Amino acid sequence: MIKNVIVSLVFIVVSVFSLASAAQDQEERERPYDASASFGYVGTSGNTDVTTLNTEFLMTYFDENWTHNFVFNTLSSRQDGDAKAERYFIRNKSDYALMDEDRYLYAQASYTDDRFSGFDYQAAVSLGYGQYFLRGDGLDLQGFAGLGYRQNDSKATGSEGEAVLTLGEELDWVISETSSLTQALTFEIGDKRTITTFEIGLESNIVDRISTRIAFQYRNNSDVPPGIKNTDTQTSISLVYTF
Repeated sequence: MIKNVIVSLVFIVVSVFSLASAAQDQEERERPYDASASFGYVGTSGNTDVTTLNTEFLMTYFDENWTHNFVFNTLSSRQDGDAKAERYFIRNKSDYALMDEDRYLYAQASYTDDRFSGFDYQAAVSLGYGQYFLRGDGLDLQGFAGLGYRQNDSKATGSEGEAVLTLGEELDWVISETSSLTQALTFEIGDKRTITTFEIGLESNIVDRISTRIAFQYRNNSDVPPGIKNTDTQTSISLVYTF
């Protein structure tokens, strides 16, 4: 587990410096991307030794009619030397703007490796349609719907595949020059199980490119292996570097 966390941190650090270098080379041109890396850590000692670490890398890349949204995050927690949580998540959503730029087609793929969810992994792909209902003046609200396929792999049930209907919405609100709010709600509805994810985060600038982020995430799986809870929640405070 420690090795995987180290690999994740190295990946984020290398990405930060690589993109920062690229940004310097493009000072005279419009930057084609927005990106950030965040790091959160909680450590307690005494009667109970607990260490919790979460990292996240976000990148949005703009290429003519395309907008590519990449997410990579990890979570690990140990109590008295024993692993209590270990999760890795990666997703990319690529939007293709139509003639009306508030409407788009999209392709999305995601992979989840949660060692304490009862599943070896869950992977999903989908294609669909999205639309911005509000856009501009610091407030963006979009909704999307699509059809796809999800693979669920667990030791209890083996490998299962199912068609899924994806429904979701995302809100981005620039509250002021130093603070912003993001929120997202997604449903992956299949004939075997429905996965619901809700996320909300408040980011406040400290100085230059460094911010703090307070976030809450809710995940519910309607059908899980025996002995596993349906719902996971995560509350985090992280330091964010934007580049």
